[in-house]
Amino acid sequence: MTPRPPKIHAPLEYEFDEVLEAIADEFKPGIKSATARPFVKWAGGKRSIVPELLARMPETYKTYCELFLGGAALYYAVRPQQSYLSDINFPLVLTYLAVRDKVDELIAELKIHATKHNKDYYYKQRIRLSQEHTASKIGALLIYLNKSCYNGLYRVNKSGEYNVPMGSYTDPAILDEENLRAASQALKGAEIHQHPFSQAPIREGNFYYLDPPYHKTFSSYDGSGFGDKDHQGLAQFCKRLDTAGAHFMLSNSDTPFIRKLYAGYNIEQVQAGRFVSCKGTGRGKETELIIRNYHGRRESPADGQSA
Repeated sequence: MTPRPPKIHAPLEYEFDEVLEAIADEFKPGIKSATARPFVKWAGGKRSIVPELLARMPETYKTYCELFLGGAALYYAVRPQQSYLSDINFPLVLTYLAVRDKVDELIAELKIHATKHNKDYYYKQRIRLSQEHTASKIGALLIYLNKSCYNGLYRVNKSGEYNVPMGSYTDPAILDEENLRAASQALKGAEIHQHPFSQAPIREGNFYYLDPPYHKTFSSYDGSGFGDKDHQGLAQFCKRLDTAGAHFMLSNSDTPFIRKLYAGYNIEQVQAGRFVSCKGTGRGKETELIIRNYHGRRESPADGQSA
């Protein structure tokens, strides 16, 4: 019987330690298999209309850019290969950075908050939010306050101090470790920045999703508000995107002011659920607009692949 010739494999292009680390990550429980979702509740969150947004995304684009980050529901649904994420809210951006880069430290802090949670503790931590300097501690504080405050609202006074009262939850879901780890993986490789929308780089072929504080609604997320002049500035920014050959999709409330600002673009109505409001009676279905500088609908959900 003729012996079988030995099978020769091509050499790996990785170091042995890198291969071991990849194998360990592959079998680490609760990360690769989990689907990430927003880890904070945010006014104007898009979870209820993500299918509508996905259906209206461009077929191809270079970099996914989201400039009013909030809960990032669309980002998690798309999972783009290249992304630029930003928000003007400094504690929120630090929280995203902590989830991306320091998730173990953040989870350890959240475990402490979950154990000590009561009314007196809540109000002491509310003061700490503007005093801490470590991203993981700020991130854990923001998530803790967001999960245990009234209606999941983020609101600050003119001095930038968080001032939402505690909610009446009997057992708030302060720590969701599995989702935080899934979100951390989903954010790996994403550029995350803190600045106003107007400072974002404009590039031909990029896709920009814009979800500002809605016109004539609550907007005290960073102490400066978002009024008519800000909406006009955003419309001018969208004009610059259009001129540069970028794709943009914008969500906003259905008001004559907004319709006039974006006259000439593709404007569609959708029904969105509202679960975060400064008033408990402010929840429910609302008509809002999706505005784009391109036409067409996808036949299947977005796959998150960049062109």
